[in-house]
Amino acid sequence: MMSNSELGVQAPDSCVWTPKYTVILSVLCAAQVLDGIDVTVVNVALPSIETELGFTAASLSWVVNAYMVVFGGFLLLGGRAGDLLGRRRVFLAGLALFAVSSLGAGLAASPAVLVAARAVQGLAAALIAPMTLALIAVTFPPGTARNRAFAIWGAAYGVSSAVGLLVGGVLANGPGWRWIFLVNIPIGLLLLLATVRYVPADRPARRHHRFDLVGALTSTGGVSLLAYAVLQAPTGGWLTVTTLGLLIAAVVLLGYFALHEWRFAAEPLLDTLLLRSRSVTGANVVTAVRGGAMFAVFYFATLYQQQVLHQSPLETGLAYLPMTLVLIVAAGLGPVLVRAAGIRVVLTIGSLIAAGGLLWFAQMSTGGSLWAGVIGPSIVVSIGFAVMVVPTTIAALTEVAKAHSGIASALLNVSLQLGGALGLAVLSTAATTRNLSQAGTHPDTALVEGYAFAFALASALMAVTAVLAMVFFREQGRGQQVNVAELQKESIHD
Repeated sequence: MMSNSELGVQAPDSCVWTPKYTVILSVLCAAQVLDGIDVTVVNVALPSIETELGFTAASLSWVVNAYMVVFGGFLLLGGRAGDLLGRRRVFLAGLALFAVSSLGAGLAASPAVLVAARAVQGLAAALIAPMTLALIAVTFPPGTARNRAFAIWGAAYGVSSAVGLLVGGVLANGPGWRWIFLVNIPIGLLLLLATVRYVPADRPARRHHRFDLVGALTSTGGVSLLAYAVLQAPTGGWLTVTTLGLLIAAVVLLGYFALHEWRFAAEPLLDTLLLRSRSVTGANVVTAVRGGAMFAVFYFATLYQQQVLHQSPLETGLAYLPMTLVLIVAAGLGPVLVRAAGIRVVLTIGSLIAAGGLLWFAQMSTGGSLWAGVIGPSIVVSIGFAVMVVPTTIAALTEVAKAHSGIASALLNVSLQLGGALGLAVLSTAATTRNLSQAGTHPDTALVEGYAFAFALASALMAVTAVLAMVFFREQGRGQQVNVAELQKESIHD
């Protein structure tokens, strides 16, 4: 039986929220927003980048995909590195690398240089993202303080994608696309200084001295190949030799990774005990499905605005401002709702609200208005997604020992990113197939038919998520902040 300190568990509400907590959380959330923004910020600037650097239509997608593939592939490695080397130390290294790679992207004179810089940005993000959540988990005491921190972190992460579209539109229409990357440099340097000054240093886990090289190579290779296969499948085809070969190679590597971690690793990269926790497994499954639906909103709604409603990049970004504000407000309700109704009920309700908003999106038409076709449904969807963040985060991290908080946080990020990439790839294929089936109709009508079909499928996914919430979760969180005795009793490290 592990002690409270080893679990990272203290008595509920053992301290009052202090100004120091506000500063620490501000730094961690700002870093998470920086990572999230760079997933979407380049989308509205892709036409300008294509023209200036001479990208081909086939290679342009790698301005986005290079970041996503490396980010997803290295998350587990980044999370475990924090557990072994110190979370603040890895966080600082990630911030420094992000600033340097942003300079390279901003000064890029060729497609190859920009794609390479984006890949390094993805690596830096893989070091930063799991550390933001892990540092919250080990810094803030369980109960009201930690749940409040999770809610604010969730709101920050949720708004980052929408803010990315807005910022990208402003910069692309103003000083130019290069400032999308160059603006990261002063922000990164400020976060470096603030981290050194305010975020407390943590000690690496004393009981773990060996680095699981085989686990690191097979997991990183497997996840990277899976992400690459999924991202290129909509254009290359799901049944081509290339896609099938990549998927088989990814399955083989990930299969051996699982076997190695279970049977052979002396100190595994991913402790398989984590996955024996019903709460941890459920949180990651729900997060993966939510990621697929969430990525679809930004992708298809943005295309609908620009290709059917014929809005400019700046107008497209501004349309997400109401969604951003609602995300911030709704995420703050997470801790209150969990305390009142429990994780299971909150996740179920959030999933159904999101499903309703996605079904509203599916009613879009060629003659639709911005408010009825985009802003209205995006507000409903954002409420559902936002209230789901806190309960999934609590479920994924609360029962995890302090020494494994980094890898547990990384696992949640992997689920979100890969779930988002896989979901978007499947929904994109479905939209394209539906589009092609509308031969002979007006091009805008065919596009809208495809987008609406994809939103309807995403709505069905979120309805399935409501069922998964009922299956995986008990009544954790209801009526109390955190029950220490129950955590000790149920800990997967018992």
